[in-house]
Amino acid sequence: METAESTPNISPESENTLKIKKSQVVMVPVERIDVHPDNRPLGINEEKIAQLQILIQHDGFDSSHPLVVRLQDERYQLVEGEHRFRAAKALGYEELPCVIRVMDDTEALIQLITGNIQSDNKPLEIGLNALKVIQAANEQGLSVTNYAQRLGMSETSIRRYMHASEAFQFIQSQLPAGAYILEEVYKLEEIQRCAQTDWIWLHDLITEKELSKAQVIEISQAIRDIKTDNPAIYQFFDFTAIRQKIAREIIQGQKTAHRVYNDLLETFETSYENLDESIESYEYNVLHDEIEQETVNLREWFIENLKSVSPLIKSAILEVYKDALQLKRSSSKEEAERDAAYFRDKKNQKEREEQERIEREMRQVLPGKWWQLGEHLLYCGNGQDLVFRERLPEKSAWAYANFIKNNPENQDNDGTTPHLAWQQYDWLVQRAQVVTATVPTEAIARFLRATQMPYKWSLSAKISENEGHWNSWLYSAVFSEAKSIRQATDLVEIRNAPNMSGDLPKDLLKYFIEAFSTTHDPIIDLEAGDGTLLLLAEKNNRICYAAEANQEACKRLLDNWEQASGGKARKIDDAVANLPEISE
Repeated sequence: METAESTPNISPESENTLKIKKSQVVMVPVERIDVHPDNRPLGINEEKIAQLQILIQHDGFDSSHPLVVRLQDERYQLVEGEHRFRAAKALGYEELPCVIRVMDDTEALIQLITGNIQSDNKPLEIGLNALKVIQAANEQGLSVTNYAQRLGMSETSIRRYMHASEAFQFIQSQLPAGAYILEEVYKLEEIQRCAQTDWIWLHDLITEKELSKAQVIEISQAIRDIKTDNPAIYQFFDFTAIRQKIAREIIQGQKTAHRVYNDLLETFETSYENLDESIESYEYNVLHDEIEQETVNLREWFIENLKSVSPLIKSAILEVYKDALQLKRSSSKEEAERDAAYFRDKKNQKEREEQERIEREMRQVLPGKWWQLGEHLLYCGNGQDLVFRERLPEKSAWAYANFIKNNPENQDNDGTTPHLAWQQYDWLVQRAQVVTATVPTEAIARFLRATQMPYKWSLSAKISENEGHWNSWLYSAVFSEAKSIRQATDLVEIRNAPNMSGDLPKDLLKYFIEAFSTTHDPIIDLEAGDGTLLLLAEKNNRICYAAEANQEACKRLLDNWEQASGGKARKIDDAVANLPEISE
């Protein structure tokens, strides 16, 4: 079959000569014609097809108004006349008059609209087509301006239709198949102007409440103002919830509801921006009797202090902002020196003691922080944390693990089997010459089968809470990679031990310390609790590297050590310490 191309009649004398598109009409089998998949994206008009069937049945198919097709893979793709094609096919036509044109994919997309330009193109269909054409023709440089010129429409209208279509496509992709979707361009255009996270709920609100054009514009303008470029603010507000609330209030007639939130956000942003990112803060520490210098980010301080404020209203934000400014004024070196002179004066001894008590009470013990307690180091975190393990001496004399207090089999190990739960502590034997593990009686066999640490011997402790009445036994396994270690007996008797609820009696811990370490040796305590082992290390001249995940227990440990030793615990940024050698 011959293919007829459009042949424009162009006079070489002038580019403005009127053009006539000559076309040859041929008969094409209906069975070889396929509808273009991007035609009628909003669906075909069944009523129009029914009307056309009546006209065609009465008058016949008008060959002076043929279908327009293009060759594609030895078939014909319909680019103009879908409603007439469907009507005729339903009536049983086997061939239909067609004009066969040569066009690429982009031109075919444009033809879907220009072919119906004088009939029933919907604005949204034009917008959807424009999105497809511009995207497909991106490499060819076809702009919105070019597209508008092809259709004989204003560029402004085309852009409006494209914006509406962008919202339509997204909403269509998020809603169930067959769900009702707005097709009104001006409403979809207002939706598109909002943040994409608001498109679905706003669309549903418009359809549910059957909002007018004026209401949609008012809501769109109001909720677009509820925004910020400061990422720190997002943690305090659910912006989607705020916008939804504003929309509902506008529907109820509260026209100025959004201004309260705008004012709140402006107060937050202005306060934050006016604060220094970095200041040098000086403070006299009564406990350490020295002036401490610290670099403070006032913006971060402002954010952290706002987290405890509820409800977060304008006056509360300004109050915290005021405190931040006061902190800046009171943190000068001169102010710290005046405080130091005052508290060092013996006349003010009582006030000094009271200040020390207050500072102990207010002492913040935060997760992941290190404290220096004389020669000892305390890590406020899990003893299994890599940061704790990396700060330990290369080789300590002894490490202690109390599995009665915290049985690995009972911990949340993210699906880890009991076998692997025990093995996660095997690293201890790499960092200590001797490891002692106290294990619940019912778990001894499972523990010994699971652990890969080199077993040396077992030690049993016979415990009495009252003179002459033996109440319980404690089992401890001893491990070491060394060929020989200091010998300890197989049986220890601990008399008059208090009920420790999982903690080992002090006398037993003291026995372990003396058996497996000597003066100034480093030892490891994975779960320090209130500091029983650390205090014994202090009394017996050992150096303890301890970890405790519970913040309150860490705080009690610091207080207990200061009370027992008379020293001052010091928070340190970096756990730099003299790592002692192990005594031979």
